[in-house]
Amino acid sequence: MSTEHGTPPIPAALRDAFPSETVSLVPAPPHAVPMRAPDGAWGLVVIAVRTTHSAGAPVRLVDDGPPPDPAHTDIADLMAGVWLTAPPPAALCTGDVVVRLRAPDNGDPDRVDVELLAAMQGEWHTVGSWTAVDARWPHTIALSVLLHMQWLADAALGDAQWVTLTSTMMPGFLARELGLDREPAGRSPRRVPDALADLVDAGLIEVGEQLVWGGHTVTVGERGVVHPGPDVITASTITAHANHLTGCTVNGWHLWRRARGHRLMADLRTELATR
Repeated sequence: MSTEHGTPPIPAALRDAFPSETVSLVPAPPHAVPMRAPDGAWGLVVIAVRTTHSAGAPVRLVDDGPPPDPAHTDIADLMAGVWLTAPPPAALCTGDVVVRLRAPDNGDPDRVDVELLAAMQGEWHTVGSWTAVDARWPHTIALSVLLHMQWLADAALGDAQWVTLTSTMMPGFLARELGLDREPAGRSPRRVPDALADLVDAGLIEVGEQLVWGGHTVTVGERGVVHPGPDVITASTITAHANHLTGCTVNGWHLWRRARGHRLMADLRTELATR
């Protein structure tokens, strides 16, 4: 079995910021990798993943060689998540990727069926499934997890930059020329499609408040945008900026905390979902 020996260590600030209930899937000895969901658990939301150099690119081209075999190659050097007791509203969790574990048809306790879900466009979509895989299943699904988490984070970042471009950066005459100086009648201003704008609307967080994590700070802007620096033109999202800071693919909702009261953003999102 090949193992990656020169991969960067997990950043201490990232590791220390994981919620106390975090489950480490990689690194973990085989006997510690869950083969079934705990009683009362719906699925495990992935909060961090990083692949090894041996994994290659998430998207393979026609001329690329055969993909590595996860049964014999460590595809990931980091994967961690948190168990959820019920499916949260997908519309509040855009970008979340969840792993669900089920017993295979033959009931073999050393094998598991794995389903991968992603919250997109207000619904939970199945984006991958594997049957009767062994305790190395985190390596089997790692590239799919990475691909979907990163793609959704990049899409949200693009929305954040566009929202900021059309609301603060673009000269008025150009916005009018392009028809971007006003929203269509009866339509709310465009927002980043995650829950930050909803938290602001609900009064759980305010525009101008700060979020903190690992010595880093961002400021909450309007329409679901955060500003990583004093230059208010710079726009990002809590997940995209956490990806930038860590060099890993992460779910920023399980890292950033509201400076006021130090509550985890994921907990604020859960509170909003139960209102």
